[in-house]
Amino acid sequence: MTGHLEQLLGLGAPDAHPAGAVIGVRTAHSTAVAADGWAVLPDQVSPGVRMTPQLLLDLASVTKVASTTAQLMRLVAAGHLQLDDLVRSFLPGFHGDGKDAVTLRHLLTHTAGLQPWWPLYLETTDPHEAIERVQALPLASPVGGAWRYSDLGLMLAGAVIERVTTLDLAAAYRALVAGPLGLTSGFGPVASDSAAASADSDAYEFRMVDTGIPYPVPFVVDQFDGWRDRPLRGEPNDGNAAHALGGVAGHAGLFSTVDDLLTLGSALRGNELIPAGVLDEFAQPTPLHPEQAVGFRRKTIDADGEGMTVLHHGGFTGTSFGFALEKELVVAGAATRLYGTVGPLPSHGAPAQERTVVTVDAIQTVLLDAAIDALRTELFQTTTQTEEQ
Repeated sequence: MTGHLEQLLGLGAPDAHPAGAVIGVRTAHSTAVAADGWAVLPDQVSPGVRMTPQLLLDLASVTKVASTTAQLMRLVAAGHLQLDDLVRSFLPGFHGDGKDAVTLRHLLTHTAGLQPWWPLYLETTDPHEAIERVQALPLASPVGGAWRYSDLGLMLAGAVIERVTTLDLAAAYRALVAGPLGLTSGFGPVASDSAAASADSDAYEFRMVDTGIPYPVPFVVDQFDGWRDRPLRGEPNDGNAAHALGGVAGHAGLFSTVDDLLTLGSALRGNELIPAGVLDEFAQPTPLHPEQAVGFRRKTIDADGEGMTVLHHGGFTGTSFGFALEKELVVAGAATRLYGTVGPLPSHGAPAQERTVVTVDAIQTVLLDAAIDALRTELFQTTTQTEEQ
């Protein structure tokens, strides 16, 4: 995997290379995990910390599938809910303005008509009030009329899990996913020395609020005094998860090693955690956007002339997780694209500078290439062994 790690660390412009990278691939007969670069960059007072596979990663939006979707799969399998249940039957405050027709399936396929993003922490830092605010926000489009990727939908899905299980989301994750699989993953904040740094500061999200790009919001940055001007290590990078929801949310906040993600992927696709019928239901493409399954994104990739369906999801911090349906293949990894690249908060009164960082898609492409190469190697070894026999 050395070549693929070098690719990840070399992505982007010279001043935008990710600080560290880790790749993990599991096939039918082998598991390989490797890391390179820096989990904490060296400076004048510290020698830095090298990236290793044992360090926890801030999964960001990979939380949407590794926690929220996986938990809902378990609850569907147990008969505690169905994807076409109305959200208002769990969250009575979510009603009116067309919301009465929104189902769990709409939330998980990003077709509920919700706004993509809203900086809740500029209105409240109380988790209960934040979820109430999400329920009260007006829809941006008719229910089921368009695909619009939304953090808010997965926040609500997390709140549904809490209502059904009567547990807070972190405890529900331990009960439904981490405990049964023996994972060490959990919601942040986590001990800083157990994790890789995910970002230089809140500078990226500060700029989003300051400029209204890509989502116009009716706020100014001075309305919030909790902006973090320090490297983020062990605390969620996502502002809503960190500032408004106490580190525990349906859309972000989970910390995990790559090994744990490989274990989860194997359990999901291998029917260890859920029956095959539930996986099939969640794997179906969304008519409005065929690259969207239920919770997961969906793509078909070419593996030496043979099409292979992969359910996957990326995270804003540069993380990625996915598994194939037709083959025993799981891939997970990250390139810390916001660390060593976005810099500190701008000086008071100075305009927020645009930062060009490596895209999540570019990172995912390298990780999928590593997965396909692992399949090729396994096929070659199997063929060679058969010929020798």
